[in-house]
Amino acid sequence: MRTQLFQDIVTSTILPLATKRIQRNHQIYAGKFPSYGDGDKQYLLRPNENWLASFWAGLLWLVYVQTNEEQDLQHVLDLLPSFEDRLDKRIRLNHDLGFIFTLSARVAHQFTGDESAKSLALRASEVLYQRINPIGQYIQAWGDKDDADEAGRIIIDCMMNLPLLFWAHMQTGNKKYYEGAVAHARISQQYLMREDNSSYHTYFLDPNNGNPINAKTHQGYADDSLWARGQGWAIYGFTMAAEWTHDDSFLETAKGAVERYFAEAPITDIAPYDLRLPEEAPVYPDSSADAIVASSLLRLADLTGETAYRDKAEALLVMLYDKAFDKRDDAQGLLLHGTQHTPHNYGIDTYTIFGDYFFLEGLMRLTGIAPDFWGNHKKD
Repeated sequence: MRTQLFQDIVTSTILPLATKRIQRNHQIYAGKFPSYGDGDKQYLLRPNENWLASFWAGLLWLVYVQTNEEQDLQHVLDLLPSFEDRLDKRIRLNHDLGFIFTLSARVAHQFTGDESAKSLALRASEVLYQRINPIGQYIQAWGDKDDADEAGRIIIDCMMNLPLLFWAHMQTGNKKYYEGAVAHARISQQYLMREDNSSYHTYFLDPNNGNPINAKTHQGYADDSLWARGQGWAIYGFTMAAEWTHDDSFLETAKGAVERYFAEAPITDIAPYDLRLPEEAPVYPDSSADAIVASSLLRLADLTGETAYRDKAEALLVMLYDKAFDKRDDAQGLLLHGTQHTPHNYGIDTYTIFGDYFFLEGLMRLTGIAPDFWGNHKKD
């Protein structure tokens, strides 16, 4: 599909349909948060208690960017007290503080200038900073620092939580946030990225001295396989690290991760949840991985000026529209065929709220109307 033709379809059809669907969902959800598919056409709803809550706020912000309607702004602002309550009560807070408070409080300040939203995002940044192991200079993913099972675990997803620390440095001038983010990115380069530019999902370091222990997976097929969504986080996360720091090594890591993704995932079909499955393993699709990669490629194209990244991003978005976009009028989600957690057997081949978010972000970036939630733009 030629570039202009697809962009015309995005502008005239896909974005208006997605906007109306999300607005309708807001009325249905009544303050609860969608996570992954539940049944044929709907989402499972939860209170604000996990990392997935951030992407519902993010989708509502993307709607507001398109409509500029006061009611759409109010819809997402009405969610902020639940995020503040969550921080105050320390409800399931871990390294995903970056996801959670970037797409809620940081963006609220970005669009409205609200100082209370800024304060909330900075408070969350400090809690995230406190998760840094001072010896190993990495952000512990899960659990308290004295958790015997989780002390020393880093995961590739955390690369997308670093923008909150970079933003906190920009807002406060306190170098500790910048230095902490950079240090974690370097540790992730060293231990989560393999020589062939593929990624481990998680890695354990000795919390007492920072020495490497071993790689583990949590959502992939095996410790030495290649979890597709994790490779997407690597591409997007190292691209963002390169944007914030202008460090060429982070840029090269992102580029290498792109090459590895397309060496193992055909651009013409939805990626499997793991890119290195043995023949006997069940294959489940994960459209969210492709959506994350597509949006990250558009950022990488802007950062490098290399049009090949934009071409690949568009090819992925066209494929996702053809093979995963739910065109049914009464559907709640945008993308079918996402997979949340295969080893724990939930959210398999269904909607994923992060898949919907990055698909819509990618479409808006393709057409030049996407806001910058992850970078250092103070305004959009």
